[in-house]
Amino acid sequence: MSDKYFHIPILKEQIIELLNLKKKSIIVDATCGEGGHSEAIAGLIPRGRLICIDRNADILSVARERLKPFTNVDFFNLRFDRLSDILDSLKIDKVDGILADLGISMFHFKTDGMGFSYTDDGSLDMRLDEDGISAQKVINTFKESEIADIIYRYGEEHESRSIARAIIKSRPLGDAKSLAEVVLRAKKKKFSRGIHPATKTFQALRIYVNDELATLEGFIPVAVERLNPKGRLIIMSFHSLEDRIVKFAFRDLKSKGIGEILTKKPLVAGEEEVVFNPASRSAKLRCFEKS
Repeated sequence: MSDKYFHIPILKEQIIELLNLKKKSIIVDATCGEGGHSEAIAGLIPRGRLICIDRNADILSVARERLKPFTNVDFFNLRFDRLSDILDSLKIDKVDGILADLGISMFHFKTDGMGFSYTDDGSLDMRLDEDGISAQKVINTFKESEIADIIYRYGEEHESRSIARAIIKSRPLGDAKSLAEVVLRAKKKKFSRGIHPATKTFQALRIYVNDELATLEGFIPVAVERLNPKGRLIIMSFHSLEDRIVKFAFRDLKSKGIGEILTKKPLVAGEEEVVFNPASRSAKLRCFEKS
């Protein structure tokens, strides 16, 4: 495998098992990324079809290269809440399984100029596509109270007020490295268990500029509606805000008699996987099966 494939697919074996793949299965990888999970799936559905979606064109090009050996794959550079439009364009009514890995790929963290890394001195963009406003515009033009509210709401950061105050005093800020340094100075608590003090602030800005929570909320009912009977929706989240949306959406669907939750508790990575791939430590995987 080429070094350009930064991402190691998380909970891969568990996902493959839950998808219950058949040779003719039609599967959607709604957040394809670099194609790690897709690569594992494609070979198991030789007479089926794999639909790979990602909102970032650059990372999707990596997946295209990775999945070149497979002839049963379609690629779409769109947000995953456009699922119905994509399936309609392919004249596909229902599918057998849908996977959404909500983690931000290591590709984005290691690609200069995206603004995701605390050491990126070339950008403070954080957008996964060209829609919306950049994190740089938020940081440099929003009011202190607005910045604090974003950091608290989407990052669950309890020091959001002092961080926002420090940001206002340090403006203008032009890159992620400068922002990380401002947050580090503003935080009362410094490094803890290897977690960077700016983690929650960066998470909040990324979620806000990419409208991630609203996109997820819109995606779940559409995804379930486009499943065949006994089709399965698998969603892997990496922070409590996402996981809460998935948990309660699945409960609501079950209460309406639409299907069953196959994961009474979310699946998490085992100790061996966490040691091998530290990014897996916060992953929570839930699966819903349509009646």
